[in-house]
Amino acid sequence: MAQKTTSQPTFHLGLTMAGAVSAGCYTAGVIDYLIEILDLWQRAKEGKVEGIPKELIPQHNVVIDAMGGASAGGMATIMTSLYALEGQVNPVKKVPANPMQSFNVLYDSWVHLNDDTRLTFEKIWDTDDLEGSDAHISSLFNSKVIDAIASKAFTFAEGRMLPTQVNGLAPYFSKDLEVLLSHTLLRGIPLEVDFATTKGRKHGPTHTTFEHFLVSHFKLHGGQPVDEDAYMWLNPYTDSYARQMQLSTIATGAFPIGLKYRRFDNTQFKKEYIKAVVKRIIYGDFGTENPDDDNLITINGLDDGFESVGVDGGAINNEPYKEVASILKQKSNTEDYGLVMIDPFPDRLDSAPKYKIPGDLIGVVPQIIGTLWDQSKVKRSEVIDQFNGDYQRGVIFPKRYYTDENGKKTTEEEYPIASASFNAFGGFLDVNFRVHDFFLGRNNARNFFRYWFSKPYTEGNKHPIHEGWTKESVKKYEVTIGGVKHLPIIPDLNIVLDNLANPGIQRFHYDVSERPQYDPGVLFDLESKMQKRVLTLLKLAKNRTADPKPTMAHATADKWLENHYKSNWFRRLGAWATGVGINGVFAVTVGKLAKVLTKKVVGYILTDLDKKRLLKTPPNK
Repeated sequence: MAQKTTSQPTFHLGLTMAGAVSAGCYTAGVIDYLIEILDLWQRAKEGKVEGIPKELIPQHNVVIDAMGGASAGGMATIMTSLYALEGQVNPVKKVPANPMQSFNVLYDSWVHLNDDTRLTFEKIWDTDDLEGSDAHISSLFNSKVIDAIASKAFTFAEGRMLPTQVNGLAPYFSKDLEVLLSHTLLRGIPLEVDFATTKGRKHGPTHTTFEHFLVSHFKLHGGQPVDEDAYMWLNPYTDSYARQMQLSTIATGAFPIGLKYRRFDNTQFKKEYIKAVVKRIIYGDFGTENPDDDNLITINGLDDGFESVGVDGGAINNEPYKEVASILKQKSNTEDYGLVMIDPFPDRLDSAPKYKIPGDLIGVVPQIIGTLWDQSKVKRSEVIDQFNGDYQRGVIFPKRYYTDENGKKTTEEEYPIASASFNAFGGFLDVNFRVHDFFLGRNNARNFFRYWFSKPYTEGNKHPIHEGWTKESVKKYEVTIGGVKHLPIIPDLNIVLDNLANPGIQRFHYDVSERPQYDPGVLFDLESKMQKRVLTLLKLAKNRTADPKPTMAHATADKWLENHYKSNWFRRLGAWATGVGINGVFAVTVGKLAKVLTKKVVGYILTDLDKKRLLKTPPNK
C-alpha cells in the first residue's frame, strides 16, 4: 500500500505512456506539468507557499503508485522515476530563450536529445556504426544518439544511495512505486497447451504457442532489495541494477528497423524471472507476484542462458494500460484509483484511411504485414474492461485550437504536434519542434487536470476525497461538465497564484503561440552525409547476400548443386561471368541508387512538413 502522509483520504494514480518515437518530448511536457502541480500542492499543504489562503488548499492526498510505458513512452516512464528519486523539482514554466538551457531530466533528455555542436538529426546519419572488419547493419539510423541520451540521464551526483533517496521521496510518489516497460522479443517464450484426453494421460505432443511480449517489471520496494526471481529492482544508484534499467530503457525504444535492436541474456532476464512475469502477462495481473495460485502453468523450454533480441515495446503492446491498472486494483479500494494515459499519437477510427481492396499480390503483401501488426496489438479484455466503472480513466493527447482576436476557439488544428512529421521522427529535425511539443504537452496537461480529470460533486454524490473541501475551495476549482458540477482530483493551485477567475480561463492559451517553421537549407546541407550512409548500407546489404561457402551440413544437396551448376567449363565460365557482371553493374549503379534514395527521403520529409504546415516559405528569386 502506498504511504499516507495524513489521515486524509488518498487517491491512487497510475500513468501509462504510449509509444511516441521523437514525440516523447510531448509526454515529457505532460509529466513536467503534472509533477509541478503535485509539488506545488504538497508544499502549500506544508505551509511553504506564500499567497495561497489555507481555505483554498484541499487536504486529501494523491499518490502515484504505478507507471508503465512502451517505446518512447517507456523511456519517458523511466525518466519520470529518475526525476522522482532525484527529488529536485524544477518545472519548465516558460519557453526558454535558449532551448538548450538545462532544467530537469525530462526536459533535458527529450528536448535536448543529443544536440551539442552537432544536431541529433545529423548524428543519426553518421556511419561509424557501419565501419570496421565486423561491420554489419543493425539499424537504418545510427543509434548511438540513443545510448548517449540514456547515459546522460543515468549520470548522478556522487553519494546517491537508494535508501536515502527513497526516504526523501515526495509524498505524491509511492515508496513502493512499480514501473513496467514493454518489450517485443524476437525469440518467443514457449507456452504449452495439453490436449491429453484425460489429465495426465498423453498420446502425443502438447500444442506449443509462443509469447513474444515481455515486461521489465521494476519495484522500488521502499529502497530494499527485491526477490529477483519475481521482480527487477528500481535502483539506478547501484551499477548492476542501473545497467538493467538502462538496457530496458533503450530496448523498449528500439523502433523496428529504424533504431538498433537490443540483445537480452540471462543477466537481464533470468529464467525464473521470465516464468514469473509471463504468468502475470497470461493472467493480466501485475498486482500479484504469482496470480497462478495453483501453479497450473508450467513453462518449459527455457535454458539458464536464455538469449533473445528485443525490439520496440510498442510493436505489439503500445499502451500497457491494463497492466498498470491491475497494480492499482490491488493497491486500492473501489473508486479510490484512476489511470491516465498519455498518447501523442492516439489510434482513432475517424483518422484511419479508407480501406481499398488490393488488386494483386503486390497490394496484398503490405496488408498482410499491417494485419499481423494490428492483430498483435489488439485489446480484447480491455474492450470489456471499459464497461467496468470502478475507476477513473482519462487520456491526454495533442489538441490545439485556432482562436479569434478575443481568444475564443474557432477550429481545431489538424496537425497539432510537430514531432508527428517524418513518420514520428520529425522531432529529430529541429529543437524548436521539440520545444513546441513539450509546451503543448504542458498546456494539454493543464487543461486535462483542471477540467477533465474530475469527479461529480453534488448532494449525495461526493467522492471521499472531496468530503472535506471548504466552500471556498469548491467555488475556486469547480467546473461544470454536462450540466453537472465537478471537482478536480488534483487541484491546480496555479489557479490561485495566477489569480484566475475560473479554471477554464486559460484553456486556449498556448505557451508557444506560433507553429515552428523548418528551414530546408539544414536538410540540404546534410544531403551528402545522408547519401554516404545510404551508400554504406547498400554495400553492406549486398555483401550480406553473397553466397555462403558450402558446409557439410547438407552434403548430398551440395553435391547435386555442384554437379548441376559446375559440371563443365562452359557453365563454370557462365557462372563466373554472371558474378562479375552483377558485381560490375552494382559498382556502377550503387552510387546513383544511393543518390536517388536520398533524394526521395529528402523529398518525403519536406512534403510531409509542408502538409503539416511546418515548412518555412522559400524566398522569392
